[in-house]
Order: sequence, then C-alpha cells, then structure tokens
Amino acid sequence: MKIKFHISPVYPYGDDHYYHEIIALAEGFEALGHTVFGNANYWWQPTKETFLLKESKSKDYDIAIYDYRYAKSFEHLLFRPGYPNFDKSKKHILIDRNDWLSPIWLNNKHYEIYDLICAGNLYKNVKYPSNVRPWTIGITNRIMRYIDKTANNNLPIEPITGYNFRVKHNMRGYLLNNIKKLNLKYPLAERFTDSIQQSDIDLPKEDKSYWLQSTKRHNPAYYNILNSSLLFCAFGGYYEFKPFRYLPYTLTDKLVRKPNYWKYKRNKKNQKDFSDNIFIFQQDNFRFWEVLYSKSAPINLNLDYWNFWLPEVPIDGKHYIGIKTLDANELEHSLKNLSFDELQKIGKNGREWCNKHYSPKAVANRVISYLNI
Repeated sequence: MKIKFHISPVYPYGDDHYYHEIIALAEGFEALGHTVFGNANYWWQPTKETFLLKESKSKDYDIAIYDYRYAKSFEHLLFRPGYPNFDKSKKHILIDRNDWLSPIWLNNKHYEIYDLICAGNLYKNVKYPSNVRPWTIGITNRIMRYIDKTANNNLPIEPITGYNFRVKHNMRGYLLNNIKKLNLKYPLAERFTDSIQQSDIDLPKEDKSYWLQSTKRHNPAYYNILNSSLLFCAFGGYYEFKPFRYLPYTLTDKLVRKPNYWKYKRNKKNQKDFSDNIFIFQQDNFRFWEVLYSKSAPINLNLDYWNFWLPEVPIDGKHYIGIKTLDANELEHSLKNLSFDELQKIGKNGREWCNKHYSPKAVANRVISYLNI
C-alpha cells in the first residue's frame, strides 16, 4: 500500500510541531513494507541522511493520514461543500491526540468524512461517534533505539522511585506532593538532567538534530536514567469536578458540578482524599511510554480504575504500578509487598509488553486492523 501523511509544515520548529504519532505510524508502515510519503518533508533521519516522509504532490495513494493540527488549521479547505479533498476511493484517517477537554471532532458533522479517527484520552463509559477508536502516544524508533543502547549494559539499578516532572499539571503536582509524604520502601528521588543545547560543541550531530526536531524532548541522559532506576513516576494530567463533561461548559454543566466542587473543597481543607469528586483528563503522556519501554517499573494512575479507554491496556502489578486514589496511600502498601527482584520483573514485563503493543509496527498494524483491510 501507499500511505500519504498530512502535517502542518512549520519551520523553524515550534513548541507544538513535533508529530510524534505520525512518525510512529510512518516508521511502522515502512517496516511492514509499505510506501510512505508526505505533503511536506518531515523528520530528518541523520544516520540515513534522508527524511522519513518525503514531500510529494502525488495523489496515488491508498490511505491518507492527517495530523489533528493539520485538520484544524485547514478546516476551511478540507470541509468545503462536496469535500473535494477527500477521494472516496481512498481511506482517510485522522490522528488526534485530543490534548485537552474539547476534541475537534466533537459534535462536528464534518469529521464524519473520515473513515477512522484515532483519538487519545478517551473514556470507556462515554459514547463516541462510530468512526472514533482509542489511540495513545506510544513510542518511536528513536526512543526505542536510545533506550536500547543502555538497556542491555547491566547498569547498576538504583533502589529508588525516580521522578523529573517539569510540567506542573494540577493532578500531577498534587499526587507528587502526596507521594512525598509517604514512607516508601524505595525512596522518592529527584532525577533531573541537564537540557541539551544546540550550541553544545561536544554533542553528536544526531542528538542535536533530534533535540531540535522533537522540540527539545530528546535527551539521551534521561533515557539512561530510566534504565538505571528501579521505579519511575510516569503519571500526568489534570483533574476537574464530576460529572464528566466535554468543553465548552454550559451554565447547567457548571451548576451540576457544584456539589462535587464543594465536597472537593471540604475534603481538601480537611486533608482527605477527594478522588471520588473528580475525573482526570489528558492522562496520556510521553513519559509513561518511555518509562514503560525502559527497564524501570512505571508508576502511573491505575488505567482501569480511572476508566481510560486504550487500544491495549497494561496490567497493574504486572506491567506497571497503578495508583487508584490521589492520596496515594495504597502505593506505600504496594511497594512494601514487592521485592527488588519482583519490581525488576515488572520493568521487564512492561518493556516486552510495550514493544508488542505500541512499537511502530504494532500501531501500524492496529490501523490496518481498525480499517479491516
């Protein structure tokens, strides 16, 4: 098959112009023997000295894949009467990370033109349009290759619970503060790395390139830390008050949430857990998949407990350590009952499971499965 990818061509690299999911899918389809190209040159591969996606105006393709930022930017062109940009003889797929609480396709009939919408941060108990399927950030060849560099080097494993959060989501910050109060068997340890700078003359050209293209997300030292830590915190997201609503909130929505808001205020003031009063959104994050693929055992929200809908769900206690309530008290108990060797096995299981279900090949096969072709 021939697959054409559509992204917003932006130069220089902006804060929100790293097309991670597009890279993973293109790498996966390429590995499966399919032809991939794009509406613009994207993702320079320094070792191969070529772009993963080469620009082409060709309309000879079987599947068109659109990044959500491209679709949003060009709605005025894509959704013209008759949808002239959508050749009905081809399959059209939208990849939507859905980073906030208002999916671009929600209550928008135009998005029915897509045969498939692969959307992140969904919930199992919410009814979605028939063309929407669950998606996640996952991993790319770059991440796998850099983690693999030290995963088999028998690095000494520190008996710690590492963390290095830089973005202060309200849920993440609150949960981390509660974890700091616990008497953990494997103590919490801050493990920040120095930021890679383009001007660093000792930095390999490959790393400079990836640092720029990934909008400063690439850092080999960080991947090494993951492989030398027994556990690593990998949760993220925001909380809002029940009942669940997508934005924009109406006056009625705000009123029906008031009881949980006041319960939350009272519980927080009395230093009681308020997990029953809130829901969590934007839980999917790069760190979880990076840690899951590394040797470290990830600590994340319990994905089943919080009702998140993923294509494949890792098992708490087998592939990662899950947290159910935001006071995190059960984490202290869970870790007391797990030995060093058992946690290393969880790290190993998670790594193998991640490779099986969320490698580039796996996600490309998932799209084919979703399309039933």
